[in-house]
Amino acid sequence: MKRAFLVLTLLMIALYGRLGYELFTDDLLPGSSLRGSLSDIAETVTAIPLQPVAGEPVDEINCLRREKDNLFLVSNRTLYRFHASGTFICRITNPGVIQVAGYVIDAAAQRLIVLGNEDDIHYYSFTGELLDRKKITGNEFHRIHSILMHDNYIWTAEENVRFDPSTGQYLVEKQAVKYDSSFQKAEAYELSPASLSGNPSCSFFLQLELAIAADSGNVYACSPPFTPGYLLQDSLLLRSRRFTAGAAKVSVYPLRFGSRYWLSCYHNPADPAHDYTFCFDSDSGKSWQVAGGFNDDFYHTGRVSRLQALDAFSNSYYYSKPGAVFIVRLRG
Repeated sequence: MKRAFLVLTLLMIALYGRLGYELFTDDLLPGSSLRGSLSDIAETVTAIPLQPVAGEPVDEINCLRREKDNLFLVSNRTLYRFHASGTFICRITNPGVIQVAGYVIDAAAQRLIVLGNEDDIHYYSFTGELLDRKKITGNEFHRIHSILMHDNYIWTAEENVRFDPSTGQYLVEKQAVKYDSSFQKAEAYELSPASLSGNPSCSFFLQLELAIAADSGNVYACSPPFTPGYLLQDSLLLRSRRFTAGAAKVSVYPLRFGSRYWLSCYHNPADPAHDYTFCFDSDSGKSWQVAGGFNDDFYHTGRVSRLQALDAFSNSYYYSKPGAVFIVRLRG
């Protein structure tokens, strides 16, 4: 009896010792810096002043893409083409015909494949000539969140709502779909929130953006969480697991994964008080969690509330101010 009691006591000491160690090490987890400037993560920032269009400065810039000497961008749901110097070349889309939700550049064919506000696809030349148009499904309950081109295939993040008569409920299905350049479906994968540490860190109901993991070339989706409280813990966990995006299902993560920096940027024009930028340096483990965004200490334009990815591999970003865009090249 005495021997059994001794063994039980030793086991309890070991158990509580382990729990105490875990609590102690959890308390020692490095915290994110609450202040940060672009120079903390950026190697260079290049300003490109944009020539006014019809006498008005270009603002609300989204979907900036660079192809050789061309800059393509969306402003107020209209797609424009500029020279890389910022000189205006032409308007690609007519807002009375299509409200642009995204596009990809088919450089080999010298054309732009443009996503409308539902699931309509238009093909344009670089000079703005409409070449073709088509509907993906014609289903009013079908929506395409985002679009990218990778290895000559088009990838989309899609949402479909269908009624299940067996349960009497509506089901929301989300998929990553792979098409050829003529929009013939090749493959489809279920979009599934990544299982990290049980934390509610992935906003599966926001707009889903597709990206490519630099190390593997696999496609994944990302969506910033409403609150960044678990992002550091999840980043450390992903790094310890030797993160590689891509599997039988396409995972949705709360971060974009560059070769060195992992970034989550939540921006809501209707509620700017909750804007934040979280950045994790996967080399050093240092992180920033900055309310309102990084301070622009290159051009002193104030806080950068919205860093948007310039390329699918998330190694370059951009931000905009009325009449100008700023290209941010991250440190390698």
